[in-house]
Amino acid sequence: MNNKFIWTNKYSVGIQLIDEQHKHFFEIVNKILDFVDKELSTKEELFALLNEFENYAMYHLGTEEEYFDILKYPDAILHIDNHNKYREIIKKYINRAREETEIKKIAEEVASYSSSWLSGHILEVDKKYTKFFNEHGLK
Repeated sequence: MNNKFIWTNKYSVGIQLIDEQHKHFFEIVNKILDFVDKELSTKEELFALLNEFENYAMYHLGTEEEYFDILKYPDAILHIDNHNKYREIIKKYINRAREETEIKKIAEEVASYSSSWLSGHILEVDKKYTKFFNEHGLK
């Protein structure tokens, strides 16, 4: 029922590790969408998925930020600010999921928000570091 994220080469940032992380990020979003489509699902299942999702999101954003630091990426501050806004919104969703009973609704919002945020973020923000990272030996 829900639109799954389909990876295409337009999302590649030209850095293998980051592309793999982006793909995995969306696999988790797709698992959340599967959860929403299930007739019988529990709050425990949702929390397990949201935990996996939040942990991986923070891990991935941290990976990019480590590269910014190591390579002295000139646009790091703006990019990290973008990441921090995303982190705040995800934390709000997770807190809402702990308090509310409409878990499927929250799961769907997390998946929808994250897939549109990440696809837009990759295409509009992440692709800006491709040339810089490649020139500094990251492929």
